Amino acid sequence: MPSRKLTFLGSSASDSSEILVEGETCLPGGVVALKRRRSPWDPSRPVERVILGSNPARADVLVKAVGIEAEHVRLYLPVDGCGDNDLKVIVDGTVKVNGRNVLHTEWLALADGDELDLGGWVFKFGQEG
Repeated sequence: MPSRKLTFLGSSASDSSEILVEGETCLPGGVVALKRRRSPWDPSRPVERVILGSNPARADVLVKAVGIEAEHVRLYLPVDGCGDNDLKVIVDGTVKVNGRNVLHTEWLALADGDELDLGGWVFKFGQEG
């Protein structure tokens, strides 16, 4: 499976607080691997679902920060690297991709280099392999 990651760029809010990823302070330039850690998923499926959020019982990528929902986004990543890396927003008004608000009713294909604003925290999506 190709390697997918988010690189933390900083906060889009003028008054930013701390952001913790997997219990560690995340600084600009920090890299977050997108992989399933906690949520149940059938490994025979051709995609892997990765949940990013603040709920430690559900989130595969645990992010604790102001503005991050319990389940903020779900990413559906093709195991073989063929096809789109799909993003599904859980709560309207909490995610922008390349400056555009994404609604919970949309499926959005992510490309390498796309900028994600998740509740005021900005990341760049990357894929290798």
